[in-house]
Amino acid sequence: MTAEEHELRGELRELADTDEGRRLLQLALRGIDRGDAEVTAGCWTDRGVAGCLFQHAYWQGVREGIFRDEGRPGDWIGSLVGSRGHATVLNAIGAFDRLAKRHHADRARRRILPDKVEIRTGEWRQVVERMLVEALAESPVAAPARNPVPA
Repeated sequence: MTAEEHELRGELRELADTDEGRRLLQLALRGIDRGDAEVTAGCWTDRGVAGCLFQHAYWQGVREGIFRDEGRPGDWIGSLVGSRGHATVLNAIGAFDRLAKRHHADRARRRILPDKVEIRTGEWRQVVERMLVEALAESPVAAPARNPVPA
């Protein structure tokens, strides 16, 4: 396991260990599973055709009526997980970005501009889905809260 993967797994575990964080990760997994958009690295969106884990959670939350489709997604996610959880979400975004760009991307060197980094989206999606499932499965959250019934 790389240092970047270890770091990300820790952030996901911290989220999965709370009811609110667990709900956010479940939203993300359902959103990614829909396949409407690719999964990208740590940024919220990539030219409107891809989103990071938490962008997918937001899009799924809008579809399920949990979030309104207005304002900043980060604000709505923060309202779901609280201030402590929001800090963990921000840390996870950075960890996702580092893992994706160091181990699941192709880099094209450029002379003047920064290197161009292209995430291998099919490979990355599989990594993200696997890590989400593992974080949720390993969580010590009590069984009744593990799969809450949608309101």
